[in-house]
Formats: sequence, structure tokens, C-alpha cells
Amino acid sequence: MRPLKIHELKSVYEMMSLKGKVALVTGGAGGIGRSCAAGLAEVGANIVLMDIPQKENLLKENCKAISDRYGTKAIYVMGDVSDEASVKNAYDEIVKELGTVDVIFSNAGIAYNEDNPHTLSLEDWQKMVDINLTGVFLVDRIGANLMKSHGHGGSIINTASMSGHIINRMPRDKMDKHMVAYAATKAGVVHLTKSIAINYVDYNIRCNSISPGLILSGLHDHMDMSELEKLCEHVPMKRFATLNEIIGIVVYLATDLSSYVTGSDFIIDGGFTIW
Repeated sequence: MRPLKIHELKSVYEMMSLKGKVALVTGGAGGIGRSCAAGLAEVGANIVLMDIPQKENLLKENCKAISDRYGTKAIYVMGDVSDEASVKNAYDEIVKELGTVDVIFSNAGIAYNEDNPHTLSLEDWQKMVDINLTGVFLVDRIGANLMKSHGHGGSIINTASMSGHIINRMPRDKMDKHMVAYAATKAGVVHLTKSIAINYVDYNIRCNSISPGLILSGLHDHMDMSELEKLCEHVPMKRFATLNEIIGIVVYLATDLSSYVTGSDFIIDGGFTIW
């Protein structure tokens, strides 16, 4: 073994290519899902968007927009990530239509406006765990086993959150309403990612997570935007992220640019967790 010389280095553009690959994006009707799916399509991947049946119209719109703009194939499947049979059926559909899956962006998740221990019901806690943590586990495990059985390896990317690393600061008038279930499930995603990574590393399957901060993605549409804007006071960059600013890290982790990266978490938060 010796260090490579310049003429032996691979092309960055070639390492970035996903031409001929198939990428599954869960939560495909939402902002992060559709924008990152577009990024994966731009570097050549055929796209599968997955979300719940209530969002079928958005899935259709996103698939058409992606296919029209990038010229790759874009289809959708409907399913519930928290239901094992539903996830298995979704993968069966994908294999039937596109043959396999090479990239999985396990991105589906939910959040509640007032997720705090004083009022959070057991039902709401369980729903958050079922979707944000069990859902990621099912999508990862079933997908990784598919990659393993097809013998080609792949990349799995999970959406965690900066809330998996910290308990978010809240505005002074909301100091008794710090997130509990959301933070717990996202912390679980970070550690689940490491567990998946080490258990599948021998099959050339990588698993990493991203931890976005305050990003205008659609997840917060049901929340009080004035409260979220107050949170920007704690962001060193003093603003929300845009969807453009989440695409790059997902494309990086999906491609051979990150071929030596597994079990890692990447925080994209404008510096929020520096404090």
C-alpha cells in the first residue's frame, strides 16, 4: 500500500454519480424528502418516494416534477413505516418495478408542537416512537437485508435531528415545554445508525445519519412560526436553513464520495449546538 499519486485519483464527478442506481426516500411528500430526492436524481439515481396514502397527490406531484426536471425515473409507493408488513410490501413493489435498492434515505418522521412531560399522553409518546424510531429501524433492516441478499452493498442515511444531541432551548415564555419524545426518538436514531452500520459493514453497506437544526421543511407547518422564529435567536447564523442546504450532505452520503464513512452523524444546524 502507498499513497495515491494525482494521476491515480478518481474523478470527483464520477464518485458523485448514482447513474443506474435506485434510491428510496421515505417521507417523500415532505420538504426534506422531495428536495433530497431531487438532489439524488440530479446525480443520476432513479427515485422511489414513499409516504402514507393520505399524501398520494403530493407524491404524484413530486415524482412528476423530479422526472420532468432530471429525466430519471421517479415512482412512488405508499406505506406506513411503523408497520412491518407495510414496509415489506413497499420493498416488494420497488423490486418488482426497479429491481433493487442501492440507496435508502430513511427520512419519515413526525413532531408535536407541545411535546413535554407535563401533558404528553402515552398515546402520543407511542406514536412518536413508532414512526420516528421503529419506522427507521424497519426501513433500515428490511432494506439492508435486501441489499445483502442482492450482494451489491449500498448506503443508508437516517434523518435524526439536532434534538437528538441537545434539549432545544425554548422561548422564555415556553420554558416548561421542552421536547421529550421527539428528542428521545431522534437520539435513538443516532445510536440505531451506529448499530446498523457495524452489523452490516461486512456486506459493504454503510449507514449514517444527518441531524438538521431549524429548517423550513414543512415539518413545522402546524406549529406557531412566531415561536420558531424566536428560536433563531439561539442560532449563531441567526436564521433558518433552507431546503437547498440539506441536499449536499445527503448526496455526499449516498455516493462514493463518502465510501469510507459509516456510523457517523452529521449536524446541520447553523451552529446551534455549539453552545
